[in-house]
Amino acid sequence: MLYSEIKERENRFITALKIAFPLLLLIGIFFHSFQLFSHTSINFFLLILLIPIYVYYTVYLIYHGFQTTLIDPITKTFTRAEIIAKIEKIRDPENTTIIFLHLHNLSDINERYGINNGDLVLSKFIQKLEFFLREHRFKNVSIGRYSSDSFLFFIKHPSKELKHLLTIFTKSVQNVGIANIEVKVAFSLLSAAYDNDASNLIERLLMLIEEQKKSEETTPNIKLDQFKTIIYEAIHHRKLFFKYQPSLSLQEEKITVLEVLTRMESQTYGSLSKQQIQRIVNHTGHEREFDEKVFELLLEEISPLMEKEVLLSVEISPVTLRNLSFKRYLLTLFEQQKISPNRFILEIAEKKSYENMHRFKEIIESYQEVGFKIALGNFGGNNCGFEYLKYLPIDLVKFDIEFTKKIDDSKYQHLLEHYIELIQMLHIQSMVKFVDKEALLHKIKEFKPDFIQGFCISKPKNLEHIIGEIK
Repeated sequence: MLYSEIKERENRFITALKIAFPLLLLIGIFFHSFQLFSHTSINFFLLILLIPIYVYYTVYLIYHGFQTTLIDPITKTFTRAEIIAKIEKIRDPENTTIIFLHLHNLSDINERYGINNGDLVLSKFIQKLEFFLREHRFKNVSIGRYSSDSFLFFIKHPSKELKHLLTIFTKSVQNVGIANIEVKVAFSLLSAAYDNDASNLIERLLMLIEEQKKSEETTPNIKLDQFKTIIYEAIHHRKLFFKYQPSLSLQEEKITVLEVLTRMESQTYGSLSKQQIQRIVNHTGHEREFDEKVFELLLEEISPLMEKEVLLSVEISPVTLRNLSFKRYLLTLFEQQKISPNRFILEIAEKKSYENMHRFKEIIESYQEVGFKIALGNFGGNNCGFEYLKYLPIDLVKFDIEFTKKIDDSKYQHLLEHYIELIQMLHIQSMVKFVDKEALLHKIKEFKPDFIQGFCISKPKNLEHIIGEIK
């Protein structure tokens, strides 16, 4: 049961008491009146007059109760007025984060599948959110329906960690869908201390959502000259930066793999993630140029890491990997920096499988011959990972987030268990990612993957902090 439903039940119980108590009082008045006062017609009339007054009072309470319901009838979350009232009463705004969730494609769902299915999606979406929050020890969270496709809630917790958790939740919902219907979700969050006026807070959250929409809509339409502007800003103004997320080797019981997370700061377009940049380069056909710049700056930065016994995993476009010019560039770059390719894992993930699989196999083998290892990302997700596993010489498989988030489902447990067994029989290593709780960590360890990654192991960190962490 949602927290809002519990509060609605309490509200109705109080209303019922308000109705029942006067009835008991009225019975008491009748009983004592006939004992204490004379049975005159005036006294009898005055007592009878109390009955219509009580009936009117009861009808008023019932009518007012229906008019002042606390929850939305479809999602069972708080109404807009109620959630805004709760936001205005936040006692510790400095440590409280307000979150705005928006379902991008609800109108499309209503048109394609019908309003009833749209309502079902909304209801199940909130149930998933409530369950996810409870899993992460956020109980009795006040969630309110702000509009037909938007929700508001607040949690007393740092915004950085909440952003990571909500990213996991929204990606999980988008990857799996609800009731076999694709759902697109966006969120924005803000400290409650941003403004004392709740309307200003909500307006800012809405603006952040709109900025996200514009970014997603304009990204695929960026022209070649605009792309060059972004690259120029990122490279020549040193706006490209990296974070490193450690992975624990269960066999050696220490950090042996660091995943390199690429970010970009653009004066024109703001902060861009690797996924956003990838959409740009895929659209314009500049995958190789971008990946070359990534490796150029990365190799300049990581020289202190070369003293540590760790491998670095870098996501790379399969299109880049299949380009012979890139291989020549990469080998020259590694030779100049005096860094061995043996320290690097090249991670690929592709929606549709490459047609000339025999040629792709030869290309990958040529990288492995000089020391690189090859990893399959998002394995088991909506991509051609299993097809590549059949035909390509893979060194490491990284499982999709869906396996971590649905680990309590017996089907996913069996799949993960047997996938890992199969992969290890093929002499391929395996990694389970997004492990963010101790209980989940212990559960994943039972499946005996080679590596585990997630907040339970370490958060992504910059070079200075990660060097201090690795022993």
